[in-house]
Amino acid sequence: MGVSRPLLARAVLGVAVAVCAVSAVLVLAMGSGPRVAPPEPGPGPAAELTGLTTAPPAGERVVVERVVDAVTFDARLPDGGPVIRVRALGVQPPGGCYDAQATAFASRVLDGRAVTLVPVAGPAADRFDRRLAAVALDGDDYAVLAAEAGIARVYAPDAAPTALPAVRAAQDRARLAERGVWGSPCHGAQTAPLARSTPRSPSTASPRGTAGS
Repeated sequence: MGVSRPLLARAVLGVAVAVCAVSAVLVLAMGSGPRVAPPEPGPGPAAELTGLTTAPPAGERVVVERVVDAVTFDARLPDGGPVIRVRALGVQPPGGCYDAQATAFASRVLDGRAVTLVPVAGPAADRFDRRLAAVALDGDDYAVLAAEAGIARVYAPDAAPTALPAVRAAQDRARLAERGVWGSPCHGAQTAPLARSTPRSPSTASPRGTAGS
C-alpha cells in the first residue's frame, strides 16, 4: 500500500524541524559556556635559536696595532678606546740571538688581528706600565703558539699555573724539532755565538825585511 504525498511531505517537514531544534540547542549551549581561547602558537625554530645564549669570552677583545717584540704589542681597546701596551704572560723573548727573527714572526701572526686579553691572578701591569694578560688568538693561547714556534721561551713566574704545562710541552716540542731559537745558529743560546777568526797561514806572511822591496 503506497504512502500518499501529503503524509510524506508532513514526515519530511517533521524531520527538518527536529534537526533545526537540535542545532539551536547546541548553539545556545556552546554560547552560554565559557569560551576556550585557541592555543597560542609555540615559538618557531628562529625564536628558539634567538633565545640561546653563549658564554662571552672571559676577557677583553682588542686589536693589535703594532708588535714590539715576541711577547709585547700595542693594542687598541674596543669602541675607539686608547692604545695600550700589552705583554703576553707565560713567555719571554728568546734573547738577542733570535730577537729580530722572533719579532718579525710575531708581527706576521699578530699585526691587525683581534685578540682576547684574559686577566690572571697577580698584578695587572708591570713596572713598564704594560698590561699583563694571557693572550688568546682564535681561542688558542698565544704563549703556547709562540713557544711551539720557538720564538719565545717559557717564563714561569707570571704564567697561569693551569696554562704552564701546555707552554712547557710546546717548548719541548720546538726544542726537539730545532725550531726558532732552538735551531741554527742559536741552538738555544741567549746571544749569538761569536764568529771564529781564521788564523793567517804562515805561508802567506811576508818575510821580515822584504816589505816594500
